[in-house]
Amino acid sequence: MGTARTTRPASGAARTGSVRHRGGALLAVAALSVTLAACGSSDDGDGGDDRSTPSTQAGGAFPVQVKHSEGSLSLKAAPTRVVALSAMDLDAALAVGVTPVGAAKDPFGEKGISPWLTGKLGADTTLVNTSPDVSFEQIAALKPDLILATGDYGISKNYARLNQIAPTLGPASSAADDSWQGRQTQIGKALGKEAAATKAVADTEALIRKTADTYPALKGKTFSASFAYSATQIATIASPDDFAVKFLESLGLQVTPALKGTEGTATKTQPGLLSPEQAGRLASDFTVIGFTSPQVRSSVEKNPAYTKVKSTGVYTPVDTATITELRNPSILGIPWLLEELTPSFKAVK
Repeated sequence: MGTARTTRPASGAARTGSVRHRGGALLAVAALSVTLAACGSSDDGDGGDDRSTPSTQAGGAFPVQVKHSEGSLSLKAAPTRVVALSAMDLDAALAVGVTPVGAAKDPFGEKGISPWLTGKLGADTTLVNTSPDVSFEQIAALKPDLILATGDYGISKNYARLNQIAPTLGPASSAADDSWQGRQTQIGKALGKEAAATKAVADTEALIRKTADTYPALKGKTFSASFAYSATQIATIASPDDFAVKFLESLGLQVTPALKGTEGTATKTQPGLLSPEQAGRLASDFTVIGFTSPQVRSSVEKNPAYTKVKSTGVYTPVDTATITELRNPSILGIPWLLEELTPSFKAVK
């Protein structure tokens, strides 16, 4: 595996924070985690102050109907006041040129904005509370005509109230199962921007392929991706169905065989758990581990069983925002994530 190297992402200052959103499915937090009804077209009311930037030239795409896990969304006209209830929903809307009037706060980003959106989201978007519970009052005050909730893990509980406020788009299958590509396509259709959504997906997939081509040494190398949310518990990702695994495999990497069997203890929102004594199983050619704080990192790295991890291959400690985006890729976050991990990609030999 060559000489061990420890790298940090380009903006690797440690950031602390809780789950991006209860529906953001942060990779190791156990707390991650309505009525079936069809959404109706919202009335053309006064809409409050007109601060939204609706999709341009989308009128010809309407009416639209989009099936989802909680029913079917029907819209007669292009929405002009969109609220996005997860970072993934926000990214998907922005990627096709729609700036929501409201969006879920991101606890990892400065002023509640995801790191990759810093400087790109202005005062026209009101940040709303979604953790620990969705603030229905804040959402209603924005007078939305469409609520994007495809990344809401609590959609079965929240849907009925959300849909009373405005037509609501839930996940196609579930927030845990829907891919970033599928989410982009689904939201693009709801916004009347299918062509733009298709292009956004194609461009992002091309960027991933370009990264793999730029760093051919990654091909065939082993990896482990984990999150230490305390000094005594490490959640690690090994399931072939996990988005982090699929993402890293698309770059040519493969899960280290030492983690075989850990996927059997995983759930859709909770990866497999390792005890402190098992930390050595994380050692690989490319090891990325997220920490909630510098204190947790220090405690974990003092573990004697962790010595092998730091001395094998390329060891990359990252912050919560980075590991969350790896586990739950969003279309605008992926370029940022690739840039964050570039120093480590370069170090793999």
